[in-house]
Amino acid sequence: MVAIVDYGMGNVASVQKALNFLNIKNIITNEHSVIKNSKVILLPGVGSFAQGMNNLNERNLVDLLTEEVMIKKKPFLGICLGM
Repeated sequence: MVAIVDYGMGNVASVQKALNFLNIKNIITNEHSVIKNSKVILLPGVGSFAQGMNNLNERNLVDLLTEEVMIKKKPFLGICLGM
């Protein structure tokens, strides 16, 4: 399953619609357990990088994403600001 990270920035519904069209199982979430159990992490976003980092920090997602992507090497796709 693809975890579409919802951190308050970006149009997660459009990303989900595209994945649904491709019949790719996905969920919009900011729950740590769901992200940990996903096979792929997708981080969409638009806007200010500083605000994006604030939002990720407020949801305690920075360390989790670092662990899952950089340490565990989980497939990751960042779109726009998420890149």
